Parts: sequence; structure tokens; C-alpha cells
Amino acid sequence: MSPLGKSSALSAEDHVPWRIQGAVYACGIFNGPMYHIVGVIMPLWAVMLDASPLMIGIVIGSRQVLPMLFAIHGGALMDRLGTRRVLLFMGVVGMANPVLFPAFPWIGAAIVLQMVGGLAESLNWIGAQTLVGQAMKGHPVYAGRLSFALRMGNLSAPPLVGLAWDTLGPWGAFVFLSIWTGGGLRAALTLPADVGVADRTTPRPRMSVSDFVPRLSDYLDAFRLLALPAILLVIASTVLRHSGTAVQGSFYVVYLESMGITGTSIGLLMGLFGVVGAFGSLTPGPLSRIIPVHWLLMVATLLSIACIAITPLLGTFTALLFALGLRGGSQGASMTLMISITAQSAGTGDQGKGVALRITANRLTSMLVPVIMGAVVEAVGLEYAFYVMGAGAIALLAVVALVTARSEAFGS
Repeated sequence: MSPLGKSSALSAEDHVPWRIQGAVYACGIFNGPMYHIVGVIMPLWAVMLDASPLMIGIVIGSRQVLPMLFAIHGGALMDRLGTRRVLLFMGVVGMANPVLFPAFPWIGAAIVLQMVGGLAESLNWIGAQTLVGQAMKGHPVYAGRLSFALRMGNLSAPPLVGLAWDTLGPWGAFVFLSIWTGGGLRAALTLPADVGVADRTTPRPRMSVSDFVPRLSDYLDAFRLLALPAILLVIASTVLRHSGTAVQGSFYVVYLESMGITGTSIGLLMGLFGVVGAFGSLTPGPLSRIIPVHWLLMVATLLSIACIAITPLLGTFTALLFALGLRGGSQGASMTLMISITAQSAGTGDQGKGVALRITANRLTSMLVPVIMGAVVEAVGLEYAFYVMGAGAIALLAVVALVTARSEAFGS
């Protein structure tokens, strides 16, 4: 048994029908990759609208605003009203949103639509993860399969939307985006109406206008989850793990270009990162039979940080390939573990809030780390910035490991 009280082996009692499994994984594969899909066409769309570099940054960054503010509210709605109902509503919003971009070709409209689309994307992905806790008891095997599905979507969708842009233009690309999002809506429709509902004798309250108004009590309940050592560990690991992701998404490619690495080679690196990450997502299930999940999470987090921090030391393409592949595997494994630990630790009525709390930490880190790294680059230069950021994150992870080792909550 793991320290969280769940056997890592998949027993007959733990088995979830494939009808539900397939629908949850489909929600993941169609909703999770939206960040990467939009990242392909939104800069192209902003350039087509003759936006200045500053406005391009605002258009792209605006997608994070509403998720950061309202992810917890959405997670609370899933706990209160049922995840399937929220998925259906936000699925319609997410499907309708993309085709409005070419219909209203203005920068102001793009910013507003980005904000709405970002919220729909975030809540739909939160819903898929919440169902792992509500319907699948947070089992590492199911969490790993969802993470695998996400990474398969990350591999296939961005090239397809890029092809649609090149061959069919903006309308074709945004219609493709709408169709892709519709796959998540279709998957949610196939879920049983009572999926993940612990008490089937008590009817769920009707959805009303007041449900769309955030409640302070929901936010307080979400932040109270930080009193649970396992949830606090996940949030700390999320911030540290995602700091490496933010570095990779900001200055990593800049450094590779300064080394003379071609765009094609950079694309190959990113492709390998995704493939190894997909298979890395499946490793925590078997590994957690011999290693406690909290230590697995910290080892995976350590590897993901270290493999990006040592980039300036890697003088050959082969070394870069190996390091990014190892980072991809550790990233995939750590995502599976965070989904599983959160689901096993949060109560039955707090599954959505637990996931949303982690997503909020992700979004906040994504906003702050590139700014911090930019300041470090100005202070010590690009090469040493990797070392400074990596050393800082690893030092903080060491503190987390020390506190975890001394905590009775995780056993000996």
C-alpha cells in the first residue's frame, strides 16, 4: 500500500468500465492540448491583424487571466453541480469560441475571445482530471492513461492546425480548432449522468445564474486543502516543476538558436520531448509498487528541473536530445503522480477544487517565472541564468524533501 492508502496494483474492485475510461481520456486528448494548439495559430493571427509586438504579447498572455482568477470557482462548481454538467456547458463555449476570431477580426475582440477561450480550455481540462478522482479513485494507472492521452493530443494537434492554417487559411484553422474542441464535448455527452457522484440518492441542484458568481467560501475551502500535507506537497512540486516548463517555453529556444541549432532540429527535440513524456506518464503505476509516490514525485521533479538547468553544459545535439528526452519522461511521470496524489488526498466533495488549486498554481508560475528569468538574464547573462534558476528551484525542492521526510503524514 502507498502512504496515501491506495494500492498501486489495479484490482478488480478498482476497475472502471471502458465506456467511462474512454470518455475521460477523450476529454483529456481534446481539451488538454488546447494551450499548444492555440500557441500555433494565435501569434499568426495577431500578426495578420498587424498587431505590434507588445499587443501580440498581450493577446497571447490574456488567455491566462480568467483561468488564474476563476479556476477554483469552476472546480467548486464541479464538486457542487457535477463535473459532467460543467463539461457540457464549457464544452459548448469552447466549441463556439474559435470561429468567432475570424468573424470579428479585431485586436480587442481577439483579447476578449482569448480570455473566454482560456477559461473554457482550463475548466474542461480540470474536469477531465477531476473525473480521475471522482470516478476512478485517483488510481495511478488511470491517471497515467489520462496523462498519456494528453501528450498524444499534444503531439498530433499542433501540426494538424498548422497544416490547416497553411492550406485553408485562418477560417480553416479556427474551424479545425472548433471541431477538435467538439471532440471533448462529444466525449462528455457519452458519460453517464451520475458519473463520479458519491451520493446518487440526493439529486444535484439545478444550475442557475447565481452559480456563475464566484463565492468566497469556495476559495477559502480550496485554500484550506493546503492544510493537507499531500496537497501542499503537490502544489509545491507543481510550482517547482512548472518553473522549468516556463524556462523551456521562454529562453530555452533562444539559447538553442544562439548555439546555431536549426529550427528543424529544435522541432525534433520538442517531438522527442512529447513522445518520451507520453510513455513516462505510464511509469508511476508500476514504479509506485516499490517506491512511495511522494518520493517518486520529488525525484521526477528534480530530474525535470536539472535537465533544463544543465542546458548550457550540453555542447552537442545528441546531449541535448538525451537531456530533453529524460526531462520529457520525468515531466510525464510527475503529471501522473500529481493527478493521482491530489485525487487520493482531496475529499469526495473537493476533487474539483483540488485540481483547480494546482491549475491556479500552474498559471501563476507561468506568468511569473519568465519575468524572473528575464531579470536574471539581464543580471548574469543567458548562460548563467539557467544555472541560477535551476539552483534556486533545486534548493527549494531540497527544503520540500526535508520537510516531507520529517512529516508523519507520509510514514517512514
